[in-house]
Amino acid sequence: MIAECLIFLATALPQNGEINTNYVENWYFCNSIVSREVREHSELLIETFEDPKQLNTAIKVIWCESRGNTDAIRTAEGNNDSGLFQFVSWTWNWVAEEYDLPMWNEWVVMRYGKPYTGPTSKSDIGFEFKKAQHTEYYNIQFGYLLSQDIYGRSQWKDWSSSEWCWSSDAKYINKLRKEENDW
Repeated sequence: MIAECLIFLATALPQNGEINTNYVENWYFCNSIVSREVREHSELLIETFEDPKQLNTAIKVIWCESRGNTDAIRTAEGNNDSGLFQFVSWTWNWVAEEYDLPMWNEWVVMRYGKPYTGPTSKSDIGFEFKKAQHTEYYNIQFGYLLSQDIYGRSQWKDWSSSEWCWSSDAKYINKLRKEENDW
């Protein structure tokens, strides 16, 4: 249900271009269960997590861990959990080594949200220079690899500390709606 809502919201308009009462009702409902901050990452989430069940869980984990903020840092216990999926350095580096990807705190050049290794440009339009764990692209990719690939099966045990928030759609929706209404 949550994954279907993210896909629905990402499509913007109905395929036939007709906006009717059913479309508006679906839009309001879906808008109430997928936060604006997480919707900002919809294109990459949908592209990366092809299985709707796993996409559903990824949406909930990202919101529960970071509220959809790529620059989120949690300093409790001195771990400096970072990014959308709130990685810790040793887990990030383990995944990075396994898949030959950027290490923790490695600076990467991004252009329009994707890694850029092309020639030097005279323009800085669309470019960012960020630590890998704070990029949408790498954080979602690492989240996918850790939850879907590295163990040889799908599992979300690395986010067990926030499982109370994302373990069921009802718990997640209740928490999201409560926080959204507090604003």
